[in-house]
Amino acid sequence: MEARPLVRTAVVTDDVAGWVCRYWQDTIMVVHRRRYDVAALPALVAVADELIVGVLSYLVEADALEIVLCHAQPPRQGVGRALVNAAVGLARQQSLRRVWCTTTNDNLAALGFWQAVGFALVALRPGAVTLARELKPTIPLCSYHGLPIRDELDLELQLPPASTTR
Repeated sequence: MEARPLVRTAVVTDDVAGWVCRYWQDTIMVVHRRRYDVAALPALVAVADELIVGVLSYLVEADALEIVLCHAQPPRQGVGRALVNAAVGLARQQSLRRVWCTTTNDNLAALGFWQAVGFALVALRPGAVTLARELKPTIPLCSYHGLPIRDELDLELQLPPASTTR
């Protein structure tokens, strides 16, 4: 990837569903006993050389922005960080108190990434993926590295309240 990616709001012609399916096989995610279609959620895309190189799908509820999917291709090029920074910017614009996400116990790369961009572990739901398989039976039992996929971990970034000027 030559050019620094431009992060912007996704539009219909970006075909977020097709892009996500290329890397995740479908657009359905099950997290904390909730089924999401990431193609139906608001999204940010990272574009470099006129190609989508990353997608971040999110949902705003109450005082928080939940990142449901963040994927960059190729990885480790700064695209994920740029997407997360843009999502945090959106949360700040809306005066939200936190940005959060969920990953699984086997996803060591994601755990490292989220902590590297400033998120902290805040919750562990042992056995949550076993329950998620009731809603999405195609979730594998083990990761590519042979680790059992069992638990969900939440990570969050607390946002300071917007400063008020007098």
